[in-house]
Amino acid sequence: MIHPRYLNTACAVCGESCRFTIPEASGSVGSRDLDTRPAEPLRSTIYAWVKRCPSCGYCAPDPGQAPKRAADVVKLPRYRWQLDSPKFPKIANTFLCWSIIQEDLGAPARAAWASLHAAWICDDEGEDVPARICRKRAADLLRRAWDQGERLASQAGADEALLADLLRRAGRLREARAVVTETLEQHPQPMIADIMRLQARLIAASDRDAHTVAEARRFRQQVPL
Repeated sequence: MIHPRYLNTACAVCGESCRFTIPEASGSVGSRDLDTRPAEPLRSTIYAWVKRCPSCGYCAPDPGQAPKRAADVVKLPRYRWQLDSPKFPKIANTFLCWSIIQEDLGAPARAAWASLHAAWICDDEGEDVPARICRKRAADLLRRAWDQGERLASQAGADEALLADLLRRAGRLREARAVVTETLEQHPQPMIADIMRLQARLIAASDRDAHTVAEARRFRQQVPL
């Protein structure tokens, strides 16, 4: 029997007592998606990655902690609109609010990850247009992070591989193709090259679906370089 665990804390913004369900620690079995989403069972714990204070609406991985000035961001009209936006699933709004906090506090890389996670929620809910909006936002934030000298991943070429997938799945195929071409011209590491070659094929087919890193490996074996 699996016994649920709980996080009992006081919201760092309003002081209200909060109780959140915490999923059992779990890894993943299988290949990640090209946009880094893990396989099950970790995949299904996403609902608990960011939590929302039921009183003030502060959204964070741990509402008991808050970055400086986070309370000010929570009061912004933009944040309040996003918190209960009817255009996105509720949990996607929670991730997007955390993304807004990170963006306004000057952490575009963290904001990009939160926006991508919101896209995954939209995928699960079958909400294609909101998912595309979230991915476009994540791509813009990723580029803003680059402008600040910040990268989302340490491996060379990994950010570019993520950007290509964000753009492809958002339907921005011309931009995605340009990223793929430019990256391949830099002769990246074999795994990044495999991913980019698969992306090129998917873009040519106007394929906006999710695909995995394992597919990229198989694609290399099927297509002579």
